[in-house]
Amino acid sequence: MNPFDPIPGPNNPFDLPSDGDPYDGPEVDIDPRASLFTLTEVAFLLDLSIGVTTEYLTNGTIPGTQVGGYWFSTRADLKTWWDNLPREGGVW
Repeated sequence: MNPFDPIPGPNNPFDLPSDGDPYDGPEVDIDPRASLFTLTEVAFLLDLSIGVTTEYLTNGTIPGTQVGGYWFSTRADLKTWWDNLPREGGVW
């Protein structure tokens, strides 16, 4: 299953090193056809807190671009990043 086509929301949080800090904001309504995601949308999709997501975007762990103080990630960049994450035990 491709986690980015369509994006159903974080029903099964991704296994990322988040220091046990999951997304705790309001549920985000994301257009399944969206090609650009905000910081909040990325945090929601990856089930990471806003703080951890900001840190990961800032240090390049998650691909994104800051424009006028706001972070954005493209679907294509997130999909490429996701597809290249190492899998535990070599399997999905």
